[in-house]
Amino acid sequence: MKMKLKQTENQENTIKYSNDEVTKSFFKSWSDGDIDDIKSTLLIVLQRFGASKVSFLTGLSKKTLYDMCDDNSNPPLANLCKVMGFVKQQHTGI
Repeated sequence: MKMKLKQTENQENTIKYSNDEVTKSFFKSWSDGDIDDIKSTLLIVLQRFGASKVSFLTGLSKKTLYDMCDDNSNPPLANLCKVMGFVKQQHTGI
């Protein structure tokens, strides 16, 4: 399952996906290695779980998180790994 949203789409589009679907989609984008899919699913993660929560638990500012989703961005691997740690916690319930 591939989920794609643009930053301009609203959160109502993510409501139809469960937390489990969102986390699995994020991990799938990583396994596929497609940076555009990773950025797209990152945006869905931010919308589904809340950018404030992701920011607090990763130590990344909300601006940094949203900048990472931009079509023209090249997110640092260290930042992506912090988000992956957050998503993993949501997926495993830790």
